[in-house]
Amino acid sequence: MSNKTLILPENINEITLGQYQRFELLNKRTDLNELSYNKRVIEIFTELKYRDIGNISNKDYTDILLQLNTAMNQECKFENTFKIQDVEFGFIPNFDDLGTDEQQALNTGEYIDGIGYLEVENFHKLMAVLFRPITKRDKFGNYEIESYNGTKHYASIMKLMPMNIVNGALGFFFQLSNELREHIQRSTAEVELLKVVKHQDISRNGVGIVQ
Repeated sequence: MSNKTLILPENINEITLGQYQRFELLNKRTDLNELSYNKRVIEIFTELKYRDIGNISNKDYTDILLQLNTAMNQECKFENTFKIQDVEFGFIPNFDDLGTDEQQALNTGEYIDGIGYLEVENFHKLMAVLFRPITKRDKFGNYEIESYNGTKHYASIMKLMPMNIVNGALGFFFQLSNELREHIQRSTAEVELLKVVKHQDISRNGVGIVQ
């Protein structure tokens, strides 16, 4: 192996979503022994090639795995903006605001798309639902993002997202999804109740009854 400096992720924000997806895919394999598995892990999160990992010392090998484990298991707070290649992305503004019919429709549509991407291999698509480029900011820190038009434009680039942003957004989304699901269920129940009430009114008035 050459003497070039090995760059290791020191924090979870230095691990990308694409790397994490590869890592989760690796975890599904059942054909690897411990050594082969660990070498694959190192290959995913560093610039080392699989064939070169056997040339590093046992100490370096152990230190690398410990460092990767530390970085992967850091707790993350929700952050609503980040940059990829000089493009600033923002989380859906007021995604948790169910105050108006228009906002409810917006949130419900994006939520329905989002819950279709809850498997790890689709997290880049989920992030493309939750984050879009910021188009306008004001002096108070409020911002607007591009209108939602599916995930095809930004799903691939979301694989470059840092995992601290991904994990924070996932925690927020999963908490919100439970609340939104309850809201949808309540709204549906209210609609069904309204149908029953209308039916009872019609029956009392004799409308629609066959004599």
